[in-house]
Amino acid sequence: MFFRFIVLSLGLLTTSYALAAPQVLKEIPASLLGDASRQKVFVLTGDADDASNRLLIAPVQARNEEILLDTSKALPLIKSQYSSSLQGVFSVHVLKGRPGVMTVIDPQAEEAVVKQPFVEAGDYIALVTSEEDNAVYNFNLLFAFNKGSKQFELKALLEVANNDSCDRSLVSVVELPVQTLGPIALASFDGREVLQKLQVARTDSIEGVRKKLMTVDSADLLDMALAAYRKGDDSSFKDTMSYALMGGGSHDTCPPDSYIVAKYYYPQRPGWSNDLGFLLGEAGFYAESIELLDAVVASHPNRTVAYLNLADSYWAVNDKERAVAAYKQYASRMSEAGKASKIPARVGERSAVAPEA
Repeated sequence: MFFRFIVLSLGLLTTSYALAAPQVLKEIPASLLGDASRQKVFVLTGDADDASNRLLIAPVQARNEEILLDTSKALPLIKSQYSSSLQGVFSVHVLKGRPGVMTVIDPQAEEAVVKQPFVEAGDYIALVTSEEDNAVYNFNLLFAFNKGSKQFELKALLEVANNDSCDRSLVSVVELPVQTLGPIALASFDGREVLQKLQVARTDSIEGVRKKLMTVDSADLLDMALAAYRKGDDSSFKDTMSYALMGGGSHDTCPPDSYIVAKYYYPQRPGWSNDLGFLLGEAGFYAESIELLDAVVASHPNRTVAYLNLADSYWAVNDKERAVAAYKQYASRMSEAGKASKIPARVGERSAVAPEA
């Protein structure tokens, strides 16, 4: 009987069962099975004595036996620190699957798209952590339907972070191995246990465990900036590069050390970060350029060209001591590689200048 009135008439509750029926807190249309079929994802109130909400997934116009998921363990409720009310630990979202990219939800409940294969077609379910007084980071747990097991299985575990100051926009999306939580199907997902594991995972700094994913916005930004730079379109180039900066309010920019490395340094793609650092310097954003290129050479000391780009930005802000040191590093590495003839003339000229006292 419960299932019949939940899914009847596209999921609307009938009047005759109003007193017995749970309240529908959320109803999301979806296409989760990788075909043309349609489903509804419901978040419902649980039993009166149960500190959890209920998650139910069913085909549109379904019969009882066609219910795809019905669980009251996935969405636990916790007491608010400010009142006696109960609050959800996870919010439920249905996101579109597209080849080569996936969508995530940031701590401000905004969608962001990252470059990472996930599903080829159809929607997927995201459970997103929600904590009081935490607008800095969350976890996205992405579940996709496995036709073989007929289960919604955990396919990606992501930590999404926003800047903790300035405009509080997205700075990073980091993928953790799904093994962090063990093999998980949504039907057996225990939200309370998982939340504890996620807090442990946040402090896990084992080398290679975390993989930072590139946002589509960042990738597009560099492509557009490079195109304008190569065309010599100075106005468009500088306008495009200005979008790389976070706003600090009142027309100020955010201090570079509060976000540049977190947002634009990709350990697996130092060449990309070097290119953006170079373009930041060419656009006149020297502090941002220095911040990013410092991170590149610190972690990838063999990235020779980064020393030249870093030196040029230091020179532009009249920090000749650091500029000369970086120029000499660049020249030394180029000479060791048998490329001394390719060293720009300015490197020797500037390296010979004694730093001001």
